[in-house]
Parts: sequence; structure tokens; C-alpha cells
Amino acid sequence: MEQEKMDDTQLKNWLFKENMRLEDLREELSRASRLLREQTDLVRQDQKNLESEKQRFQTEKEEFNRQMHEWTSKIRQERQKLEEEQSFFDKKFKILEIGFKQLDADRKTFEAKKRAFEYQKYEQQDSFEPLAGEPTGDDMFFFRGVTHPLALKKRYKELIKIYHPDNLGGDKTILQQINKEYDRLKKSINYQKKA
Repeated sequence: MEQEKMDDTQLKNWLFKENMRLEDLREELSRASRLLREQTDLVRQDQKNLESEKQRFQTEKEEFNRQMHEWTSKIRQERQKLEEEQSFFDKKFKILEIGFKQLDADRKTFEAKKRAFEYQKYEQQDSFEPLAGEPTGDDMFFFRGVTHPLALKKRYKELIKIYHPDNLGGDKTILQQINKEYDRLKKSINYQKKA
């Protein structure tokens, strides 16, 4: 009987220990379950955050693409405008080049005529014959054929615009010659009007 008692006591001890072990396992399982739930919640929260970040990134990407499209369009328009302005500038420059070449040719022609005129005048001075009171076509180079006061003023203004020393093709000596001829012809025309 004592052996039965011992067996009973051992069995009770063993059962008690097993209950305790099972209780510890239950607690451990409960803690593990709680940790698993917390981890699952964290994963879900991370997924939500990741989804919102993905959405924000997508929105930023679309905005960036829209801005890039606008900038590309603006750059294209500015480049086209610049090319048109460059073309316009090139055309203007060509016109100016042609104008300057023509002006240079006219200046050379005028200088040649001026030298011929001065030579002719020099030869006339050698003869010591005084000029007549009324200017003739021979001693008028710039105003040849002008007989009316309005035509005289118009021609004078045109010549001043061309040969004034401040202008590119201007010359002081030519301007003095123009002024002399103008004064002589003006006096002559005024004298004829009075008579």
C-alpha cells in the first residue's frame, strides 16, 4: 500500500508539474500570439505607410512629368523664336552689308567726281577769268538743274543728310562745298525772283 501511496503521490507530482509546464506553455503561447498580433499590426501599418508613400511618389512623378513637358514646350518655343530672330538679324545684316557696299561705291564715285571738279576749277582759276554773277551748270556740281527755291531746299536737306560729318560717309570739305553752292544758288534764285 505504501507503494501505491507513493505511486499516487508521484503521479500527483507529475500531474502537477505537467499542469505547471502546460500553464507556462499556454502563457508563452499567449505571449507569442500577442507578439504575432503586434507584429501583424506593425506590418499592416508599414504596408499602409508604404502604400501612401507610393501614392505620394506617383503624384510627384506625374507632377514632375507635367512640368518637364511644359518646360520642354517652352524651351522648344524659345528656341524657335531665337532661330526666327537670328534669321531676321541675318537678313537685316545682309541688307546693311549691301547698303554699305553701295554707299562705299557711291562715295568712291563722288570722290572721283569731286577730284575732277576740283581739277576743272583749278584750271579755271589759272585763266584768271572772274565768274559771272549768276551761277551756271558748269560751276554747280551738287545743285545742277535746280531752278526753284523749294527744289533747292529739298536737295540741300538730302545732301546734308548724306554728307554731314557726323554720318558714316560724311566729309567736312564736301559739306563746305555744298554750303558754298547752296548760298550762291540761293542768292541767284532770290535775285531772279525780285527782278
